[in-house]
Amino acid sequence: MIINGLSVIAAFAAVLRVVGGLLLVAIGARAIWRRRRSDRSASGARYYLLFTLAATVLGLSIVAWPLFYLVLQSYVPEWPDVMCIKGVTRIGTGSVGAVALLPGLIDFLLAVKPALVFCAGVWLVLHLANRASRTGVLAGRVLAALAVFALLAISDGVAESAYLFIPKKENILATGCCNVGSLGGASESGSPLRLAGPPESHDGLTVAFFAVGAAIVVALSLCLRRLRRGNGPGPWLAISLAGALASLPLGYAFLGSVAAPTFLRLPYHKCGYCLVAKAPESIVGITLFLVGAFAVGWAGVAHWLGTTREGATGSAFCRPLLRVAWFGYLGALLMMAVRLMIP
Repeated sequence: MIINGLSVIAAFAAVLRVVGGLLLVAIGARAIWRRRRSDRSASGARYYLLFTLAATVLGLSIVAWPLFYLVLQSYVPEWPDVMCIKGVTRIGTGSVGAVALLPGLIDFLLAVKPALVFCAGVWLVLHLANRASRTGVLAGRVLAALAVFALLAISDGVAESAYLFIPKKENILATGCCNVGSLGGASESGSPLRLAGPPESHDGLTVAFFAVGAAIVVALSLCLRRLRRGNGPGPWLAISLAGALASLPLGYAFLGSVAAPTFLRLPYHKCGYCLVAKAPESIVGITLFLVGAFAVGWAGVAHWLGTTREGATGSAFCRPLLRVAWFGYLGALLMMAVRLMIP
């Protein structure tokens, strides 16, 4: 384990998430069991305890997401050939033993952290919809979402703890644009890093990114228009959700292949981590984009899972969430477009 202030804080937060997740599973299972026995008073008391504990784990998860990247940034000086976070994420490639697990743990954490925050939002939307109903008919769905959230929190905490505690000194560095190996510099595919010739064009990726984003904004506008008239969102909510799902991998590719080389004026350096570190204003655009994608998903949950025949009012949360999504996508697109036009 590389010991510094950030890694110690991250390890402590990871342990807290694991403990909190285990408590959520235990108390939630007991609440479900008592609910099946129709012991509503005991189940209700535990339900409020679950809310407090889940809110605490949610806060820890939100803080742990950027903290993990700060930990990776603090590891950069540990290896003379590593230039940035992307180089750190490749530590362990080609090694044997526990060190070989490090790249896989990184990939898992990069996926589970946003999934954890999104699932927490699903739980919160269903919780608010359940409270707005008179009969508490959505309690089962709330507990189910809470169980998934707890399992993700446990997985995230265990994986991050493993990454932090596995020794990292006995590894073979993979070569790439963010670290230099014995070959004197190589691309991510293993071929020598090209230092001459025109940079690779990604005009198709740029067009696809802005086209999908614009289509989502239009679909969200039509959703909001129907809701203002007192109608349901119609098919436009499903179209918005499909577009949001497609925009996530597209946005990730755009960030590394287009935004980073353009904003940093380094045509061969395709690293989103360096973009965030050297162009902090990009954090605003990334945050708006993620908020927009998450809000579309939460609106779908509110509309399709938060409304039942008993009259639960999940659809009441659909309109404000769609407004947040519209603002997020439009803001992200405008920021990226303006930044790309600046020479």
